Amino acid sequence: MSYHISDISTTGASLSVKDDQLVSKNPDGSVNKLPMEDIGSVLINCFSAEVHSSFLVSAAEHKVPVFLCDKFKPVSMVLPVQRSSDTLMTRAQIEAPQRLLRKLWQKTVDAKCENQYDFIAEIVKEDKRLEDLRVTKSRGDLTKEGNCARLYWDLYSVALDINGFHRFRDDNGLNGLLNYGYAVLVLRVQQKLLSCGLDPLYGVGHFTKERSLPLSYDIMEPFRPIVDEMICSWVREKDKAGGEGLYEVDKDYKRYIQLLMERKVVYQKEELSLDAVLELVIKSFRRALISGKESEYKPWIRRNSKWVG
Repeated sequence: MSYHISDISTTGASLSVKDDQLVSKNPDGSVNKLPMEDIGSVLINCFSAEVHSSFLVSAAEHKVPVFLCDKFKPVSMVLPVQRSSDTLMTRAQIEAPQRLLRKLWQKTVDAKCENQYDFIAEIVKEDKRLEDLRVTKSRGDLTKEGNCARLYWDLYSVALDINGFHRFRDDNGLNGLLNYGYAVLVLRVQQKLLSCGLDPLYGVGHFTKERSLPLSYDIMEPFRPIVDEMICSWVREKDKAGGEGLYEVDKDYKRYIQLLMERKVVYQKEELSLDAVLELVIKSFRRALISGKESEYKPWIRRNSKWVG
């Protein structure tokens, strides 16, 4: 997948095709163009977009899927008749041997635990549990994920001086901030997976259940500490301003966390936005499934780079 993922995010944009080029006209009069033959997929993220039939016809002719999103969540996709699905990718996902799936999940868990340790070691300098986490994350089995999580959240609460914190899926206090941040991340993962021809229903670690897209949660795991780091900074600033313990998902917080995908990290020796890294990681995951080689999958690992954000 070397084609561009065209993300239409300007409210009121008008999409059409002229001279075999996608033409996006913005309300301010600016125009963006991209050859249809260079487009892999189109994401319509904005409100009140105007879509001309010329664009939909040309997209079908070039086998380009178009994804419609509501509040950044993919809700519909328009696929060309001759490409009802990415057959090669779908077969690779369905027919992937369990051995390959286990190895891909192991690499994902390894990356997540490494990233958790590297982040928490930076904000908690002296705690015996830090050494326990270091030892646990170095184990070569899948059971370490739960043990790492327990130690990680204990240390996270120490770093924020929040006694008795437990990671739950409720919407109160710090958990509410975390849940919202993860929701922003997973929605972008869903968009990228679909745009790269992957079906989010076929996971490697999380189980398929009603209204669940397990592959989205698989891919996002190593990126969770980036959300945690942003929230750590947010909470510390709130505490300094006298808002200790008053952690709400308000308009200010939502504006802050929406900057998540713009954060700079290093991946494969390049400094890129998190959004770009996410796409590269997913494409590497795609290559691994198609080739049957887990070595093609390159999850983002913080220890191999300097945290730029």
